[in-house]
Amino acid sequence: MVSEVKQCSVTQCFYNRDQECFAHSILVGSSEPICETFTQSDQHISKRGQAEVGACHMSQCIFNDMLSCRACDDVEIKWSGNNAMCATFRPR
Repeated sequence: MVSEVKQCSVTQCFYNRDQECFAHSILVGSSEPICETFTQSDQHISKRGQAEVGACHMSQCIFNDMLSCRACDDVEIKWSGNNAMCATFRPR
């Protein structure tokens, strides 16, 4: 099971169109649950297709299973401070 990106409110991202993510897959993680796929742009992707979480490096998240996301309700990305963050992240 692969978790899909249910909603992305980061409208300044190239992959965001109508508050949906159309990247093929996203990478979450490093030392914080940041969407590493975020690409700031005034232009937006023209193709449609549901984004999935390709990898999650946040091993301290309850939904992380061997660096894969297993969030049942899917994933939501929101703007927080200066970063696109995974709002689904929950610490173990």
